[in-house]
Amino acid sequence: MFVSIICNFVALQNHDMKYLLHILLMMALLLVGCGEKKSPLDAEARDSGMRAAAALVAVDHTDTMSMERAVMDAKAKQSVYALKRDSAAVRAFDEAFRSYLKEKDRLLYQSIFPEDQKR
Repeated sequence: MFVSIICNFVALQNHDMKYLLHILLMMALLLVGCGEKKSPLDAEARDSGMRAAAALVAVDHTDTMSMERAVMDAKAKQSVYALKRDSAAVRAFDEAFRSYLKEKDRLLYQSIFPEDQKR
């Protein structure tokens, strides 16, 4: 909508210029959106995510109760940051958890995060 208003205001007659303006504005918006905030708890959350993933990898995969307990422990550790309303720390925990699992136990990663296989 904002792009259309600008295009109408400027009244560009050349369609190529109009598309160029759309592309430039979209790129500017993407760059602004990519500037994620870092949390003061970022390093702590990443470390906690890696340790939670390591604990999950260390569990005997045939012991489903222990696996479930390890997953619940990981979720509980992540929820500490959610309760602090620190979405950047929650995201850092999740990224570290997923990255560690993907690197150390790809089959477990694929079974926990099947939606990532579609990308």
